[in-house]
Amino acid sequence: ALYELVGGAVAALLYKAVRPDEALSGDEFESYEPSLATQCLAEFLGTFMLAVTVALNLVSGSVATALSAAAAMMCMVYSLIDVSGAHFNPAITVACMARKSTPLRHGLPFMGTQVFAGLCAGVLAATVHVSAPTKRITIDIHPGRNYGFAAAAFVEMLFSFLLAYIVLATATIRAPASQASRRNNYYGLCIGSCLAAGGFAIGAVSGGELNPAVSAAISALGGMSPGESAVAPRIYLVVFIAMQLAGGLLAATVFRVTHPRELSPSAPTDVAAFLCEFLGTFVLVLTAGCCSMTGTGAWNATAIACVLMVMVYATGPVSGGCLNPAVTFSQGLVGSMPWPKVLKYCLAQFLGGLVAAAAFHLLLSPRQVSLRPPEPFSFSHAALVEVIYSCMLCFTVLNCGTSSRNNPEDDRNQFFGLAIGFVIIAGGYAAGGISGAAFNPAVAFGMDIQNFGLGWGVPYTIAELVGASLAAVLYKAVRPDEAMLAPGSSAFKEYRPTIATRCLSEFIGTFALVVTIGLNIVSGSGATAWSAAAALMCMMYSLGGVSGGHFNPAVSLAVVVSGRGKCKARDGGLYALSQLSAGLIAGGVCAIFYAADPGKLGVLRVVPLAGHSLLSAGCAELFFTFVLAYVVLALATTRPPESQHSKQSFQFALAISACLTAGGVAVGTVSGAQLNPAAALGIAANHLVQSVDSLVTLVMWQCCGALLASVVFRATHAHEFAAARPSTAVEK
Repeated sequence: ALYELVGGAVAALLYKAVRPDEALSGDEFESYEPSLATQCLAEFLGTFMLAVTVALNLVSGSVATALSAAAAMMCMVYSLIDVSGAHFNPAITVACMARKSTPLRHGLPFMGTQVFAGLCAGVLAATVHVSAPTKRITIDIHPGRNYGFAAAAFVEMLFSFLLAYIVLATATIRAPASQASRRNNYYGLCIGSCLAAGGFAIGAVSGGELNPAVSAAISALGGMSPGESAVAPRIYLVVFIAMQLAGGLLAATVFRVTHPRELSPSAPTDVAAFLCEFLGTFVLVLTAGCCSMTGTGAWNATAIACVLMVMVYATGPVSGGCLNPAVTFSQGLVGSMPWPKVLKYCLAQFLGGLVAAAAFHLLLSPRQVSLRPPEPFSFSHAALVEVIYSCMLCFTVLNCGTSSRNNPEDDRNQFFGLAIGFVIIAGGYAAGGISGAAFNPAVAFGMDIQNFGLGWGVPYTIAELVGASLAAVLYKAVRPDEAMLAPGSSAFKEYRPTIATRCLSEFIGTFALVVTIGLNIVSGSGATAWSAAAALMCMMYSLGGVSGGHFNPAVSLAVVVSGRGKCKARDGGLYALSQLSAGLIAGGVCAIFYAADPGKLGVLRVVPLAGHSLLSAGCAELFFTFVLAYVVLALATTRPPESQHSKQSFQFALAISACLTAGGVAVGTVSGAQLNPAAALGIAANHLVQSVDSLVTLVMWQCCGALLASVVFRATHAHEFAAARPSTAVEK
């Protein structure tokens, strides 16, 4: 506790050092500009935190270094971007200087400060390494085992390019007129996610540092605490740093081509849009290929989701960020993209995927990647999940990226890339062990490059296009106003979904959630909580504006009981019927996969686990269902604060879905952590006789948690009731 208090005191001192303007007021505050010394201090702090996080993960033998580093980077970017620009990486500083968003007189001191911070972090980590359990292991900069030096250096350049490009495309661009807030919410998330994607994709090949300062930290750590093996030749460090800096320069060059309106607001964008689709698909397929050939199954879907998310955000303002022929096809079907443009985009996407496939095969040969259903599943199983999750992906794109309701001209949402990327987490873990989880014809052809896409690539593509077609049908069903009414018209503004439309919305969202949970259990993914949370988040962002996005009878109960006219009792009852029906059907779909090999696949059953009592399981379900329902009430049913310029909430679905991750990890081994009567019913449906007692009891505990959430919400958010007014906003 004493050390933690000291840490808090140091944080207060550093805060005052990097933000002296907080003590100013009036005109002095408004005209304040950080001095070069203050900016260099910010760069030192951010780089030190990043580098020491990486180094200590290596010292402790962590298997999540990439995710930990990504979190450190994201936190420090959000904390210090308005002080120094938050580069924390000489390669990023080089890119910003080449883009002319950072002057040379600032960039050179920044780079020196960053390298010095990295060396300090390495020295600190070395003092820990000498007494750590890993002290005999040599930690240094070198190619991974069984990988060539040239391949390692080249992938460092490619992913350093990606990182620097994302910084330029998300943190240095002008805010579009459609963005109500002054700055976007996602730049730090994107920058951090690049580290996660690169670390997991190429960590086994090169280490995935992507940063000369981090490379310097690891080299210092290895030099001071070498372990029992010889320290790697310094030429590795020199070449890796040179390639990382080259990646930064390449990013600035490509950025000028793909974002011409950053240089001239009237510049044509037709060629730039084609190049964005090519580049985005290239990066996506390259990452997928590297993960398949070198990564670990535990993190592959997360890495691919991260890279899809960041490329959608980076290319979205120019081309729309489709990066997938199935997505482009669905846009043509709903009429949001003319067919000549659909064909042009599909060409760019297939070219990008094939070039990426050639690149990762050339770099990582003789390793091979193949696309086929693994045992014990057949192509019919693979085709079904490809249809389901290609549909989910296209449906999310249409609702979050295309819908005029979700994207008013003067206030477009900023969650579109997050929702689209996280479909891959939902489907990647649920279907990865069944089909390989392509969900994208360009990925399917790229992974089938040995057969030039003419082996499994063709049938997978057909399944994915069927999914895209189904997504277009469902989109038109839940959003009839998009086709019938002119966006911006009084009729469009006054439109309210019918109860049938809202019940269909609840059915779709609940089905997507429950089938994801069930397929994770059947395939034994080990990431059920993470995957289910992603599915919930994507569906809430997609359908929150239609029905409220409950997808859970317990949540509907909490919203009804909380009052304020957010959901009538009749509507809540119909929602619950739709949700329970969706859960049953999803359970039936999962049974198809379980039947492939019942002796080896995960069992769908709702019972207390690992020797826990029904009372213990019930208490666990009550508490985390309470948390889930309370967060829904607090974030999705309250009025936005007056200080929020945008009416679009960036964080509501992210926070709500995080409750599933928290509950799943915390009590998944106690009760199964369904936290949802519809999910419990769907999972138990195939063994209903054996599970009925536990099912009824746990559902009762879940409903009690929802009721408790509404009571606590009334106490903690009394102002919502004291200042009640007629609800005019569409429920979220």
